[in-house]
Amino acid sequence: MVLVALNDHVLKGAGLMPGWLTGKLSDFAGLYFAPLLVAELWMLVRPSPLASVTMRRVVWAALGFGVLFSAIKTFPPADRLYEAVLTALLRRPASNTVDPTDLVALVMLGVAVWDARRLMQRGRPG
Repeated sequence: MVLVALNDHVLKGAGLMPGWLTGKLSDFAGLYFAPLLVAELWMLVRPSPLASVTMRRVVWAALGFGVLFSAIKTFPPADRLYEAVLTALLRRPASNTVDPTDLVALVMLGVAVWDARRLMQRGRPG
């Protein structure tokens, strides 16, 4: 998450890296981190000692983010809705770029699920 914050608040627009690269970096890091964060928050609301429950939550979160990300990167009406919601939540203008080439970052959802599974096998019953 530090990478996302550094990229979004320091590197983007600083001229140190091309804009397309900082955009891809955000996509890759965000798609890795988001399903893991949602699954963790879900565990705070509905705890379970079973690794299988945690893994299902990670998978569902990854699928949800995959659908959402695909929509905002390929479908302009979804992009406009996303920008409007994000602007309202952040209380400052937010923007997204419709760019189907960003879909390459979807691979990070698989990496997040794989990492979660690996960690669950090391330390939790179930």
